[in-house]
Amino acid sequence: MREWRRRISVTLGVATLLVSGCSSSQVQNEFSKRIAYPVETKTRATNFLGCFGDMLTTYRSKGSNNVDPLRLAVISVKDATDVSTVAYRDSEIPSDFKDMTLGLISRIGGPVRIVHVPSPNELFDAARYGSIAGKKPPFLDKFKATHYRSDTLQLYGALTEYDRLISSKQRDLDGSVEFGSGRGETNLEVSSGSITNVARMTMDFRVVYAAVGDVVNNTSSTNTVTVYQRGKDQSFGLSIDGNTVGYSSSRSIVDARHKAIRLLIEWGIIETLGRYTLVPYWKCLPNSKNPKLIAFKDLVSNNKLYDFQSINRKKRKLARRNTKAELIDMRDELLMNSVLSDFSNAEYLKANTRRLVKRGEKDTALLQRKKVTVPSASKKGKPTEKVVETRSLIEGKSSLRRNVLRLYRRDAKYAKLSDAVLLKRLHREFVKGKILDPKDTLNGAYTYIALWLNAPVQRNARWRK
Repeated sequence: MREWRRRISVTLGVATLLVSGCSSSQVQNEFSKRIAYPVETKTRATNFLGCFGDMLTTYRSKGSNNVDPLRLAVISVKDATDVSTVAYRDSEIPSDFKDMTLGLISRIGGPVRIVHVPSPNELFDAARYGSIAGKKPPFLDKFKATHYRSDTLQLYGALTEYDRLISSKQRDLDGSVEFGSGRGETNLEVSSGSITNVARMTMDFRVVYAAVGDVVNNTSSTNTVTVYQRGKDQSFGLSIDGNTVGYSSSRSIVDARHKAIRLLIEWGIIETLGRYTLVPYWKCLPNSKNPKLIAFKDLVSNNKLYDFQSINRKKRKLARRNTKAELIDMRDELLMNSVLSDFSNAEYLKANTRRLVKRGEKDTALLQRKKVTVPSASKKGKPTEKVVETRSLIEGKSSLRRNVLRLYRRDAKYAKLSDAVLLKRLHREFVKGKILDPKDTLNGAYTYIALWLNAPVQRNARWRK
């Protein structure tokens, strides 16, 4: 018995010397010939940016060849948690996400016009060029906020939460067996362990109205994503008369922080701009089934999420937290109420302040008077005051309804119908599909939101000037 143990011990010792005494090294200098081609960076929401561009083209259409462009300026998208600073040892995220946001917004396509906002370095270089050349560069005037149009939106975003470790689970399993009549001459050990760490990141976006400077109400978005870090360790060891041979392996999988931020930006852009433009953006998201007719009354009356795939009209069932995401038809209750409010009230500017007025059935003219000071033509003369009148048009409910009905005329069966006939036909279909009640009037707010929500979207559209 001792003889075979001695032979195994000598064999293990020789094998250990051979392994430790031999080494090999290979250097490959021509890395450029072996590197794989670049791969397009995508997340689960990247393809939905183009779909959102199609929706903007559809819902902002003012005629057959006229689409109202959405002018947008990305001002700041940054890390507001300071975890990207050197104060944190493992600062694994960038401090500025503006370049990433610009790249993602430019993928929307459709009627989006992005205004360039220069960085401080660009302004400094332009001013330095002017001091060296002895004259003001012609492009310096373009680097000012005055090049904004009054309808340009300013987009702000920030990473507002970064909980590095909200939960941690660790499991360990160890086992050992001894042989040799209790004298410990042979020992076998096995161990296995796993650890799971969970982190959470939250990003906020908001829109500022450039003409006034205030934050547009009810357009902000707040989205959270959970990222995981998983690790596994396994080891095996065999010891005979003091000579040991073993094996161990370790594997760690960490969700990419940068990819998580990219997903948060894509999702936040679609949600924020969708709310501002009053577009049912969730039709482009992966957890929307887009049925033929979309109900809405449950959402505008309360703020609960329903499982619309298995809903019973007599017995409402709330969607559980463990329900799969693809089974939930996610809709924005806040956006739907904004559409109802916009149908009832019109917004206009007065003395650089946004104000509301009750929207009438027909278009109404808005007359505003403003006193302005006119300087005198002569140096000694006194300035005079005069009243300047400005006229604008507030669209009535009939105009809003007409704009939505235009979207339905892409269907051949609706193309030649008048507004009155088409409205009655669609109202009849909504009542039959239990989207509306028979008591909902043709010109009511519920009928308008049903028209807005179920309008057909033109796919793969491009903006036409």
